[in-house]
Amino acid sequence: MENFNTKDIIAILLKNKKGIIIVMIVAAIASSVASFLLKPKFKSVAVVYPVNLSPTSEESNTEQLMQYFTSEEVMEAVAKKFDLYGHYSLNTSEEGYKSLFKFYYAENVKISPTLYESIEIEVKDESPKMAQDIAQGLIDATNDLVYGLKRERLAEYIANTSKALNNEFKSVDSINAKLTELRVKYNIIDITSQGKYLSKKSISDKALNESEKNLWEGLKTKNTEMEKLSNFFNGQMKTVNEISNQQDKYLLDYNSRISFTNVVSKPTLPDKKCFPVRWIIVSLSTLSAFALACLFFILTNKATRKVD
Repeated sequence: MENFNTKDIIAILLKNKKGIIIVMIVAAIASSVASFLLKPKFKSVAVVYPVNLSPTSEESNTEQLMQYFTSEEVMEAVAKKFDLYGHYSLNTSEEGYKSLFKFYYAENVKISPTLYESIEIEVKDESPKMAQDIAQGLIDATNDLVYGLKRERLAEYIANTSKALNNEFKSVDSINAKLTELRVKYNIIDITSQGKYLSKKSISDKALNESEKNLWEGLKTKNTEMEKLSNFFNGQMKTVNEISNQQDKYLLDYNSRISFTNVVSKPTLPDKKCFPVRWIIVSLSTLSAFALACLFFILTNKATRKVD
């Protein structure tokens, strides 16, 4: 097999330089014409920071917010709001239209974290206003998604605290019923005051009437039980108040509309196209044509030598 050294290759290229130049000129003209046929696109950019998010597992708030931005739910919400299937001229009755939509969506929507723990949103579209609207729609849809999920969790918390409160109230009612029964049975109103009164009366040798004897008997035999019931009742009421306060916080959060994105830079309204960049297209096409032409002439020359 015949090998080419550098001198041979240079010689072949110089010999066919006219052909190479013609190929490059044709490629440059063709790519330039093609670039004018491509529809221009405009890019809207927005930057947001995560706020009001609770950390889960080992994910940072930025990573967590990224998951929401890139979720299927957000994509579908934006597609529905702006009729992106129709906007991208997709026939929803044809098979595989969703895969094609995801391809277009991925080409036009870029969401990425920055070095400063923020999230940059880039949306490309043939309409500058549509690009801006979709970028804003992504922020709104992400907020709605997080808000909806948070309300679902809060609804569970509220239901659980309601069950806990019901159980605590049953216990409180049971204790209160026992205390009431003892108070009514022995006519006990205030253990301390009534106890002091009866003690003084008994010491002064004054006879107790039937009602006072019954009260005295109740104070002597049921005092400890009533004290335990009262302490237990107070403890239960303290628990009820704590659960009730927690439930109030859950209800406040459930009924409050908050944002989960701190918008540092609002979606821009582009006034200059980002695609196509004609000089890049022409340059790449010309360089590719040059490389292919060189390869063609080198291989052709090699084949000719073999025949000779």
